[in-house]
Amino acid sequence: MESDHLDYNWERARALAAIHEAGREIAASLDLDRTLRLVMTKAAETLPLDAGVLFVIDEPSRRYRVAVSHNIPPDKIDSITFAFDEGVPGWVVRHCRPLLVDDARTDTRVHPIVVTEGVLSVLAVPLITHGQVTGVLTLFSQTSTHAFNKSTLQLAQVYADQSAVFLENARLVGELRQSAADLERRVEERTRQLKEKQAQIIQAEKMAAVGRLAASMAHEINNPLQAITLHLQLIADEIQSPESEQQMNVVQQEFNRIAGIVERLLDFQRPQVGERQPIDILATLESILTLVDKQLERTGIDLVRRLPVDLPMVAAVENQMKQVFLNLVLNAAEAMPEGGILTIAACHEDDEIHIDFADTGPGLHEETAAHIFEPFFTTKSDGSGLGLAISHEIVANHDGTLVVANRPGGGAVFTITLPVCHIVLLGTNDDRP
Repeated sequence: MESDHLDYNWERARALAAIHEAGREIAASLDLDRTLRLVMTKAAETLPLDAGVLFVIDEPSRRYRVAVSHNIPPDKIDSITFAFDEGVPGWVVRHCRPLLVDDARTDTRVHPIVVTEGVLSVLAVPLITHGQVTGVLTLFSQTSTHAFNKSTLQLAQVYADQSAVFLENARLVGELRQSAADLERRVEERTRQLKEKQAQIIQAEKMAAVGRLAASMAHEINNPLQAITLHLQLIADEIQSPESEQQMNVVQQEFNRIAGIVERLLDFQRPQVGERQPIDILATLESILTLVDKQLERTGIDLVRRLPVDLPMVAAVENQMKQVFLNLVLNAAEAMPEGGILTIAACHEDDEIHIDFADTGPGLHEETAAHIFEPFFTTKSDGSGLGLAISHEIVANHDGTLVVANRPGGGAVFTITLPVCHIVLLGTNDDRP
């Protein structure tokens, strides 16, 4: 009798030692999925079971599902689930204590699929963390009924208690890693936003400085231009020969070109003149397209309209928007001296209006695209480099953006984005009672 007691103590001590050793290996894992697999694997090595599953609580679906299993066909695992408060895991969670099922064939709490797999006895123990059941370790015997006794139950509970701690640690580490990754993404996104904002501020300062310089230059140039105009008129009145008249015409044309540059310099300084009003942006665009339609046709450029029937109103200074549209159309035409296709498309997304001006020209080099909206930057021999800079400033002053990109099939596309105007239309007064 005493020998049997010693044997029992020896077996129990050996089992506890095996559980402790298994715990050390499980504790070394900080990955939740790997820890779950180790809990099941080490349970099979240290506890008397033929098969087993570890149920976890799936809050979104409010069901108990199998996280890992041992010696259960994989194609059956997904079907072994219980609604809350049902089956073996439901009973264990509700009572927060182990459950022994001596004959699985006669207990409705055991899942039918488990019974069809030849399970005869069931032992389920809770994994408890901070007073709450976070999982249920379920051992199956396919050898006999009444396979599990009180001693096995105690060993299984010891194993489950330490496994619960390791699983909680792995879960917390996983959450910490996820939080760190989320923080890193937020920092990267914030850094990107700050860089964009910094670039916008630098551009705005550059535009403001150039604008002040442009206004000063324009006023300085205007004075001698007025004198030149007067003397050209006097000389023209005295010269009668056709040759001299032709030369004077050339001088007058070049003078007009200088005057145009000066006027654009002044425009650069005063893009904000005018009060914003709700306008029909499609009608504003169509007025420009009607103006240039014949000119584009003569230069071999097909104008393709991809415009909706209507768009929400935009708060804008209409003449300034016409200036932007005309600039972009003429810029596209100059990119296609041998003819091509200019496609103008518009759409409404969320609270923004998008208008694309897409040409089939040669597109833009990366260096050109990076500086194309800067004042006085131009790739044309006779260009002033102010048209796109002024357009960019006008759109920015309307709380919008003007960007450029190369098209995959060739050519460039300039995209204007403007905020939708949220207005309340008030009814008019009438004489009705």
